[in-house]
Amino acid sequence: MEQERLNRLAKEKSPYLLEHSRNAVDWWPWCEEALAKARNDGKPIFLSIGYSTCHWCHVMAKESFEDERVAAFINKNFIPIKVDREERPEIDAYYMRAVQAMTGRGGWPLSAFLTPDLKPFYGGTYFPPEPTQGMPSFMQVLQFVANLWKDKRGEVTASSDEVAKAVQQVERIGQAEPSKGALDECYDGLIASFDSVKGGFGTAPKFPLPVTLGFLLRYHFRTDKQLAEASVLKTLDEMMAGGIRDHLGGGFHRYSTDRAWLVPHFEKMLYDNALLAKVYAEAYQLTGKGGYAGVARETLGWIVREMRSPEGGFYSAQDADTPAGEGVFYTWTPEEVVEAVGEADGEIFNRAYGVTKTGNFEGRSLLRLDPGMKPSKDEAAAIAGAKRVLYARRLQRPRPKTDKKVLTSWNGLAISALAFCGRVLRDGAFVEEASKAADFVLDKLSEGGRLLRRYADGEAAFPGTLEDYSFFALGLLDLFEATGDPARLRDSIKLAEAMFEFEDRESGGFYLTTEKEPGRLKESYDGPTPSGNSVAALVLARLADLTGKRELREAAERTLKSFGAELNENPTAHACMLTALDLVVNGMKEVVVAAKSLPAATPFIDVVYGSFAPDTSLVIGTEANFPALSKLTPLLDGRKPGATPMAYLCVHNACKLPVDSAEGLAVQLKRG
Repeated sequence: MEQERLNRLAKEKSPYLLEHSRNAVDWWPWCEEALAKARNDGKPIFLSIGYSTCHWCHVMAKESFEDERVAAFINKNFIPIKVDREERPEIDAYYMRAVQAMTGRGGWPLSAFLTPDLKPFYGGTYFPPEPTQGMPSFMQVLQFVANLWKDKRGEVTASSDEVAKAVQQVERIGQAEPSKGALDECYDGLIASFDSVKGGFGTAPKFPLPVTLGFLLRYHFRTDKQLAEASVLKTLDEMMAGGIRDHLGGGFHRYSTDRAWLVPHFEKMLYDNALLAKVYAEAYQLTGKGGYAGVARETLGWIVREMRSPEGGFYSAQDADTPAGEGVFYTWTPEEVVEAVGEADGEIFNRAYGVTKTGNFEGRSLLRLDPGMKPSKDEAAAIAGAKRVLYARRLQRPRPKTDKKVLTSWNGLAISALAFCGRVLRDGAFVEEASKAADFVLDKLSEGGRLLRRYADGEAAFPGTLEDYSFFALGLLDLFEATGDPARLRDSIKLAEAMFEFEDRESGGFYLTTEKEPGRLKESYDGPTPSGNSVAALVLARLADLTGKRELREAAERTLKSFGAELNENPTAHACMLTALDLVVNGMKEVVVAAKSLPAATPFIDVVYGSFAPDTSLVIGTEANFPALSKLTPLLDGRKPGATPMAYLCVHNACKLPVDSAEGLAVQLKRG
């Protein structure tokens, strides 16, 4: 029996790299040995970047990287390097910016051709196996680039120098004071693109954009602009009814291919669901509508049930594809439903979720909740029971693969969501899951006070990036406010101070990495996830309020100023950073609860989390934590817990009279 051929990627831990370990291409991981070989052999590098749940990455691998003829040409003429963008975001960010500069577009798989000194000179995204719709085949691209390198190397080198300058030029925009008017301009720009019929912003494809939704909720909070609130609630309503939501397993798919949120791209990302759970919980705080609380609970349920590793950290993503085809795992026929739950309950379920003989997705039905159906109590019970049965039945199907690497940054977002939502939903189990995940990161992904980026198959690797530090610091900060645990605040402060190693000392703001290769970038764009700089500014502002450390506030202000020109010029692309600007400009309220024990403080805590108050920080002082916590925050000065629980509210450096009842605190918070 012929032995299976494996390339160098077989020794890696990344699920994405391992998927390519059986390719005919003789891949290298990004490592000094590969880079040295390119320099020694005088060959250009073919850099392919993707991630494990990327559909078109799978397609290009099957069409081209498994093709013996294509692979032989690559192996002869290039040093082929494969990178998991989720493991090495700094490499992805640099070369994505380069390809966008060269072609005007980007995406994954990212295909870039580099000189041996790592300067990009040609690139694109997916290339087909045959020429189509004006797009060259991948083989034509390879032959063109190989000939270019052979015959016009001097021109290639000159061109690569210009591309490298263009990539770095973005870093030299210059400082500017961010305008408070950028908040209004962001609101105006978002509302101008709001789809008042189906929710969301712009046309298909539609992304959930939880960072944008969070900004609009906060803008409504500050200005009472009703359209800001209405646009968020309309979007959340449409998404919670649509096929983008997994109505059986919980959570949301990555984006909708259509305007109506019906047919999604089926991959499910940890970061999307962490951020969306938080927005739904905030909508519940704002409106009191139980439907939003239910979606938040189901979304966190999916994270805990399907994405939690046995050690306590959370996996990265679930794939869109199965052997039966993309999306088939999530679809049903009326007959399948009836066979599983019985005719009576099946008829009710099919009516509630639009399961029909003709279907709405390739002859089958994606579940979409009929908002016009008002089920009776008995019908609601039947639907709930059917959902449990169908979820169990679905688990018997071939399941989409789970990318089981644990990323520090995305776990920070999950910790933040679990801690915050656990308090809002009054579910201590979620807070406990947040605490376990925090302990996992501190145990497995921390080394000598420094963070590592990813954990997979028992191995932690790669220096942490700005996102890892800022996102995890945010998670610990939210966990501190939910529990009052001084260790969480102490560790959040340490991470914030460690971020200064990433700071641009001349112009402010933070680089994505401390490493200088392939090039140091500062990013501020808030897309599906917030940028590391946006979260850094937010964390620094909140920690400055809690600790009284002026240097933290000054660092937040420097960060905002460093991106001020971008904020003023393109506010809708910086929704999270504008949230940080709002806190710095308008300040925060501080609530201190002093009680003998955490249970005694809980009625006051429930008041704080019971309404939408994004400008409010919370310190819980108890007899147990007071000695340690009072050393970290001056907000406990003169507020030692006594026999009677007390709450203290301060606004703009002026304190209200202390109150000894949760009702009294509620009145004070309402009045501001």
